[in-house]
Amino acid sequence: MGISGNQNEAVGAPRRDRRSARKAASALALMAPGFVCTPSAHALVATADGAAAATGAQDDAIIVTATKRDASLEDVPVAVSVASGQAIARAQICDLKDLTSLVPSLSMQQLQSPANVNIYIRGFGNGANNSGIEPSVGVFVDGVYRSRTAAQIADLPDVDQVEVLRGPQSTLFGKNASAGVISIITRLPQFKPGGDFEASWGNYNALVLKGLVTGPVTDALAVSLAAGRNRRDGTIVDPDTGHRSNGRNRWFVRGQALWQPGDDLSLRVIGDYGLINEVCCAPVNVQPSAATQAVLAVGGKVNAPDAIYADQAWWNFDLTNRIANYGFSGQLDYKLDRVKITAISAWRRLTSATNQDLDFSSGQMLARNAQDLKLSTFTEELRVATDLPGPFNAVGGVYYFNETLDQRSAIAFGQDMRAYANLLVQEASGGALSVPQLEQVLGSLEGDPTRYAGRFFASGQGSNERYRLRNEAFSAYFQADLKLGGGVTLTGGAAFTSDTKRYDMAG
Repeated sequence: MGISGNQNEAVGAPRRDRRSARKAASALALMAPGFVCTPSAHALVATADGAAAATGAQDDAIIVTATKRDASLEDVPVAVSVASGQAIARAQICDLKDLTSLVPSLSMQQLQSPANVNIYIRGFGNGANNSGIEPSVGVFVDGVYRSRTAAQIADLPDVDQVEVLRGPQSTLFGKNASAGVISIITRLPQFKPGGDFEASWGNYNALVLKGLVTGPVTDALAVSLAAGRNRRDGTIVDPDTGHRSNGRNRWFVRGQALWQPGDDLSLRVIGDYGLINEVCCAPVNVQPSAATQAVLAVGGKVNAPDAIYADQAWWNFDLTNRIANYGFSGQLDYKLDRVKITAISAWRRLTSATNQDLDFSSGQMLARNAQDLKLSTFTEELRVATDLPGPFNAVGGVYYFNETLDQRSAIAFGQDMRAYANLLVQEASGGALSVPQLEQVLGSLEGDPTRYAGRFFASGQGSNERYRLRNEAFSAYFQADLKLGGGVTLTGGAAFTSDTKRYDMAG
């Protein structure tokens, strides 16, 4: 329970109430040359008609869903930052990582792969390198939870608004929102024909294409189709091979249907597919260490610390990433006087295949570091929210989560691994011990000094593992707001969660 005043901020033009979806039209804009997702790019946005922007007039109320019901930003007792679709277009935001330029409390850390990105709100978050652990910043797209960053970092689709809730949100959004929530809301299909198209190009052969068409099928049914393509040559070069890393190669397609036979009933169905297939992410040596000297001693190459901005790095195999993310969802809304009932069902699938050179050099310490991940998620939510004219309003509901994860990982040592490890052992022991001596000592303890001779860190050795995880959770929640006047709101809530994880592992 807490008492809060207005801690919220908006970026860009406000979003209209969803009840005006029938009347909203497509946007027509011509943007001056500028930067779009990549250096030295030029942008052009065009639409099929000349109607006014769908974001609404500047004096419209900013409607947010931060408390799982439509409310004015001024009345929401939650610390939330709102970025409108117009602001995102102006700032040339392409993906979730770019959003950090609009929301100061939001930060993201790119690790060794596009599938491994740490998201922090107010400095709080957790790592993305363990697929069995859900991030502590919950990401929702049209009310559907994206449980891993590999399913979150793709290019933003036809965005209407992005809301960033700061601080713990576990009452309404469950156990995986202890640091905050990012809620992405896409544009509804429109009952007036329209569309827009965006093209940008730049250095490194960068090309970004995005388009959206929408219109009615009947008086009660509207549809939309959005698609995008984003490619760019790598910006980091391996001087020995000429191969490039840190490029872009991704696309998405997203279709929606909105059935709205009256003001009190609507059904929204969404299907989407996105693919990332990139060579990323090249390592850059920032500061030398004993490990750096060992790499150089076995014939490996790394950049000098004074050349960290030279756009050069070394690796001994291309850093591959292929991430497919797709799914379907349906949202049913029914208004009964001052009560709104919402049901959201969703199924999603994520496949991720990566191979990363984690010795961060051209040395043959690692010959392979591959991961194959398959993730299937089903969610179901039913909630009831009030829209009372008085100072009291509440929302309550139940949520079901079912997820199956299957991961295979393999690490194989390369031909330089034994010599590299020997140098590090000598360094750590002050020259008193080497890998062959360590093998002899351990063998002697077991009665055979030659038992482990030549076996430690040998080429081809490594690890192979596979694990399956089944996560099933059920939660019920309730939250109420009482306006005390003077911009002060008393908020109280409670949630119950039952979470079960079952796993099996083979090495």
